[in-house]
Amino acid sequence: MRSNNFYWMRPEGSVQKAGLESLINHINRYSSTKEMTMVEIGSYIGESSIIFAQHFKKVITIDPFVNDYDPNDICVKWYADFENSVYNKFLETVQGYDNIEFIRKTSDDAFLDLTQEKIDFVYIDGMHTYDQCLKDITNYRQIVKDGGFVGGHDYQNKDCMGVTQAVNESFPMIDFHFPDLSWIKRIS
Repeated sequence: MRSNNFYWMRPEGSVQKAGLESLINHINRYSSTKEMTMVEIGSYIGESSIIFAQHFKKVITIDPFVNDYDPNDICVKWYADFENSVYNKFLETVQGYDNIEFIRKTSDDAFLDLTQEKIDFVYIDGMHTYDQCLKDITNYRQIVKDGGFVGGHDYQNKDCMGVTQAVNESFPMIDFHFPDLSWIKRIS
């Protein structure tokens, strides 16, 4: 039975919120995020989307909001109804942020819509399997500008080791690993 329970990933004062803000500060060492366009793969209820929207010029969020699509997603353990409750909570959370563009598709399908784009940063926190994380890195890296960034979440998370494996295979070395399990690599 599905419920309206949500897993709060980035509440105020949490290590998760602080980690994401540290990641944003890391990017700001190179260039102002206020002038950047980014893609967020995996939006859930929009907590990270609004953190990004407060710092980036434009945030393109991608999430299909499909029940049970990711067997490694911690939110599935909470029995949240992605197709209705989570999707509606996301819309409520991002309401009023004019710099958020939302694409309700899988990351594979959304990539086909974005192949002509050039973005500054992609944050991958969608499907937590090895195959899909590797595919997201491979696909979206193609549209990241030189000097831009690829990053994501759940690096070295014992429940999502496929993410760690995909990141390590894609990059001999990442630039930084944050306490909230986010990671980042500058593309040159």
